[in-house]
Amino acid sequence: MDKDSQIWLRLAYVGFPAGRLAKILERWKTPEALFDAARRGEDGALLETSGITKQSIERLREAAERDLAKSLEAMDQYGIRMLLLEDESYPAQLKQIPDPPLYLFIRGELKSIDIKSVAIVGTRNVTDYGAGIAEKFAADLALHGFTIVSGLARGIDTFAHRGALRGKGRTLAICGCGLDVVYPSENKQLMADIIDNGACLSEYPPGDQPLNWHFPARNRIISGLSQAVVVVESGAKSGALITADFALEQGKEIFAVPGNVHRIQSRGPHSIIKQGAYLAESVDDILAVLENRALPLEDNVLESTFTAQPREDLSATENRLMLLLDVEPKFIDDLAAAAKMSAAEVNATLVMLEIKGAAKRLPGNTFARVV
Repeated sequence: MDKDSQIWLRLAYVGFPAGRLAKILERWKTPEALFDAARRGEDGALLETSGITKQSIERLREAAERDLAKSLEAMDQYGIRMLLLEDESYPAQLKQIPDPPLYLFIRGELKSIDIKSVAIVGTRNVTDYGAGIAEKFAADLALHGFTIVSGLARGIDTFAHRGALRGKGRTLAICGCGLDVVYPSENKQLMADIIDNGACLSEYPPGDQPLNWHFPARNRIISGLSQAVVVVESGAKSGALITADFALEQGKEIFAVPGNVHRIQSRGPHSIIKQGAYLAESVDDILAVLENRALPLEDNVLESTFTAQPREDLSATENRLMLLLDVEPKFIDDLAAAAKMSAAEVNATLVMLEIKGAAKRLPGNTFARVV
């Protein structure tokens, strides 16, 4: 890890909330300047900055002198990387929320296809009904090419991740602790499977434990990475409803699964249905909304990772589409937007490319180029 990244790592141990830190850096410009002021004892100037208290000055001084050897060793041992907001690999959709994390820690790999994603959240005190619904919805959505986002907690989160994996899809876990910490401990293997088929992300540096106040903050990342949030089961006051509130603020679609009126786990979903959330009795209800709406298309989504040449045995239209394909799977709607063709025309052309051995159909009705 280079020197600049280590300064950001130190700053992560101070524990400023993202929104407050952004305002602090408007005044101090860089983490290094902030640490220098703390080292030099410029308490007066620091305290004039909105968001800085005497306690946070002490934390700045502690972080400035912190021995990072154990943290760097943990990052190396567990394959943890640090992404900064300005990095190209930082999730583009997360940059659009009101208070994006200025840095993220990650284990695993983010892909451009993760832009097509749905969060499934709910209670830890799950019923058999809720567990089955979460796993089935996640598996079905994965089969339709959606990445499943959740929080790796007990209950609904766990079954959502398992369902995504059962559906041979990708899944992202947003954790409320350092990524060298497994929480809950029984999800150790699940966390490993998620890293192999997606990624675990966190705002919290190595060694940070799962403190209660971490979890409401991480919920804005769950919704921020997703096109929609599905609440399966939750109480009348719960983290799942906080996630739904963030989704509303971020302009995302919100779905809720109805449940038994006699169960407290149904109170949260029923409450937000009354407030206007989509009622989701099946995945078809979710697809009917999401697949009829234009997906956000980032500039780099359809960039090719390797160079290809037109083929003489293909028509001009076939070559045009073939050159937009990549080894990573692409969705028909994205290809249609990039090629300025109708979805029907793209679908027909892809069939011809399959026949001619230039394209292959993958799970979730996606397509990739044959290398």
